[in-house]
Amino acid sequence: MVIVLLAAVLALQAWTWHRLSGRIASGQLTKLQGAVRYGLLALVPLLLFGASFFGAVGLEEWLGVALLSESLGRATMLIAAFLLCAAGLGSACFSVRCAFIKREAGGA
Repeated sequence: MVIVLLAAVLALQAWTWHRLSGRIASGQLTKLQGAVRYGLLALVPLLLFGASFFGAVGLEEWLGVALLSESLGRATMLIAAFLLCAAGLGSACFSVRCAFIKREAGGA
C-alpha cells in the first residue's frame, strides 16, 4: 500500500509540476500564483488520506465492524508525516524552479 501511495503522490506532483511550469512560462500565471497552487495541490494526498482514514474510523464506530487493520492505525501518523514532508519538499523545489522560469515573449 505504501508503494502505491508513493507512486500516486509522485505522479500527482510530476503532473502538477509540468502543468504549472508551462502555465508560468506562457504568462497565464505569475510565479507566486504558480507556487501557491503547487503547494495547495501537493497537500491533496494528505487531505484525502486524512479524510478517508477518519471516515473509516467513524464508520467503524457507527457500524461496530473493524474496517481498518491495527497496523494501518499504528502507521497513520507516519504516513501523514511522509505525505506532509513530500508536499513540503515538492513545494520548496517548485518554488526554486519558479525563480528560474523565463517567460515567453508572447505571454501576457
